[in-house]
Amino acid sequence: MPGPLGEFELIAALASRLEAPPDGIGIGDDAATWHPTPGMLAVATTDALVEGIHFRLDWTTPRDLGWKALAVNLSDVAAMGAHPRHALVTVAMAPDRADVVLGIYEGIGECARAAGVYVVGGDTVRTTGPLALTVALYGEVHPDRLLRRAGAKPGDVVAVTGAVGAAAAGLRVLAGDEPVDLSVAAPLVRAHVRPQARLHAGPALAAVGVRAGIDVSDGVASEVMHLARASGVEVEIDLCQLPLHPAAVATFGMVQARDLALTGGEDYELLVAVAPGVLGVAQAAVAPHTGLTVIGRVTGLAAGGRVRYVANGDALGAPGTGYVAF
Repeated sequence: MPGPLGEFELIAALASRLEAPPDGIGIGDDAATWHPTPGMLAVATTDALVEGIHFRLDWTTPRDLGWKALAVNLSDVAAMGAHPRHALVTVAMAPDRADVVLGIYEGIGECARAAGVYVVGGDTVRTTGPLALTVALYGEVHPDRLLRRAGAKPGDVVAVTGAVGAAAAGLRVLAGDEPVDLSVAAPLVRAHVRPQARLHAGPALAAVGVRAGIDVSDGVASEVMHLARASGVEVEIDLCQLPLHPAAVATFGMVQARDLALTGGEDYELLVAVAPGVLGVAQAAVAPHTGLTVIGRVTGLAAGGRVRYVANGDALGAPGTGYVAF
């Protein structure tokens, strides 16, 4: 590319990779504006990705990184039963890495167009440290259709969309610690670098009366515990019912694929608590886009939350806790 870009030239170049919002003021003023939908509840989330901690540019392209940075926020909004609307993006970068950031914005723009989201502002700052990328996302949901973690009740079944374990398996493939058949493992790598948020499933499940939800960002075991703790219930998970990604099983075997699903994270599937009478309707509601597999049940009340694991009728010890930041 031509010589180094100044701050304002860089901002213009980044904005050129994004769609302009039709309903307000976006990039170019001191702040963005948009028209909130009357009667809707605002939902907001943010995620930060730091080079060397959350990503490596020798394992992902800038474009895929941009896609992922927005997609992980989309998943949070979907887990609330909400629809995403507008995003703000902040990048901390060294001055000589403008080409990388331009690629990141191409991926952000691609993901935004696919999700019907507009990037309306943010910030670019200089750093002498690693590249850091933060996305804040605003969405909307009808107050009667808000999914929260604190909604599971005794008698509910616990279910998960799609298949789990693919993204963590993809990270393991990228680490290259053991030989794998790349033709088989390719879907795993793609799941890690280009996650697909369940944007249709979250609102669809909320619309048919699903009581509680959370996205699987830190592993099934971690998310089940969050759900149990927030709801004050005991949950029993049947490990034999986990919908493991077939490529993860083919590449690493059943036992390791299960461990990756439980503790690896970054699948961005939705884990929900569903009243048995609603289960069939809930499965039909998401069927055009994904499956919904029952993996357990809420067995009773438990102050502070509790999770038990079984397989073939036998009680098992708890797996690891999944990813934690600190």
